[in-house]
Amino acid sequence: MPRSRRLVIDIALMIGVGLLLAVLGPFGTFDAHFAHRLIYWIALMLAGYALYKPMMAGALTVAARLHLPEMAGWAAAAILASGPMSVIVWWVGRLGLPPRWPDGDQALLLYGNVLVIGGLASLLLWYGQRRRRVAPEPPTLESAPESALPVADPRPALLGRLPPGFGPDIVALEMEDHYLRVHGAYGSELILLRMRDAVQEVAPLVGAQVHRSWWVARAAVREAHREGRGVRLVLTGGVEARVSRAMVPVLEAEGWW
Repeated sequence: MPRSRRLVIDIALMIGVGLLLAVLGPFGTFDAHFAHRLIYWIALMLAGYALYKPMMAGALTVAARLHLPEMAGWAAAAILASGPMSVIVWWVGRLGLPPRWPDGDQALLLYGNVLVIGGLASLLLWYGQRRRRVAPEPPTLESAPESALPVADPRPALLGRLPPGFGPDIVALEMEDHYLRVHGAYGSELILLRMRDAVQEVAPLVGAQVHRSWWVARAAVREAHREGRGVRLVLTGGVEARVSRAMVPVLEAEGWW
């Protein structure tokens, strides 16, 4: 899905949540006029989106590097982003009034309210993002087959060994003892499979076994850092893979960096 379309969907979702909150009037806002509640909640939801969205993306990247579930990244993002968001909510609520910092109980209550709303809103964003990653693209008239002949599945066969929520892209394969860790852009899964069998099952992805313990998809390479005679590749999602010394000149000649 194009990034601009995802942005429009996310903003529309935040406006919808703001409209719902304006109707319900939680946390003492119901006594205000509806137009005031509508402006108040939609403005806060859009400000929250600008704060929670990058925080969530960063937390998911860290969770992927630490091999933690995505839910842990979402929870960390909600907890961290609710701090500065509480300051924004307090500031908006004090517009036109003499400045006065809340006491400890008021600040804790404000943070709790913000955490509830911000956490649920960011959970909707995370869930929608996850659904978009795994949802199949609808067929178009231009791409529809002209015959009823079966078409080969263009996805890597290795995806069939992974949970339905994984993907859609495979970033790298990493050997861990007798197991294989499959890295994606938003997480990883550990399966029992030999590296040489897994490399065959990632076709048609273009990549290379850059190290005895690593296979890397070429499209996932974001940066390459030299470390003496070796190279360390930074991949989508923050995964880092070592390149053996023997493969450095080969990959460099092929234009990997």
